[in-house]
Amino acid sequence: MSWKSYLFPQTILITSSPHNYHIRVNEEQGKMKLLVNRSPQSGAYIENLWKHACKHFSIQTQQPTNALVLGVGGGTVISLLSGYFPKIKQTCVDIDKAIIDIAQKYFNIRSDRYIHIVQADAKLYVKKLLGQNRTFDCIIVDLSVGPHIPSFIEQKQFIVQLKKLLSPKGFLCINYLREKEYKMKSDHLFVTLTSLFSTVKDYGIALNRFFFVQC
Repeated sequence: MSWKSYLFPQTILITSSPHNYHIRVNEEQGKMKLLVNRSPQSGAYIENLWKHACKHFSIQTQQPTNALVLGVGGGTVISLLSGYFPKIKQTCVDIDKAIIDIAQKYFNIRSDRYIHIVQADAKLYVKKLLGQNRTFDCIIVDLSVGPHIPSFIEQKQFIVQLKKLLSPKGFLCINYLREKEYKMKSDHLFVTLTSLFSTVKDYGIALNRFFFVQC
């Protein structure tokens, strides 16, 4: 780590991929930060959003033994889950190999006995898991293409599929947006969730709206 990063951001890597036109890794305040299509995907800001959401939903009081994480990014969610639940086994999915490589090289997110990283389209991988009759105590949806959220996340068909992957006492947490066009979309997602789950909570912070649901 460079002392210069405490004065101003240090560019470590700039690259692109078939899925993202601009991928950047900075060192800021002695820590790595990932920006995808100029939108932060990790770093202190993103970590604080997730920590506040986890505290609001009392996620630390849950007892998941396994998790499905859709969206690897800089590994913020993966690291938090490992910290809260040291023995949890995570299946982590991202469509972009470049992002996975960056998570492994710069953010120390690697496949081991507890973490299994899969390069795949999240939507298609969910269907594959259904065919395998897999279930998870925890499902996290943290998918974005830079500052944009894939449209399939708010579709009822996808939510139904996620519900089928949940264990009876499991929980689903979705990181969504709530500004501009996402205000109406997030409201629509809330309605969809309440039609399918007995427990639905939401939490707005900054530009984000988190959802927590249980069967």
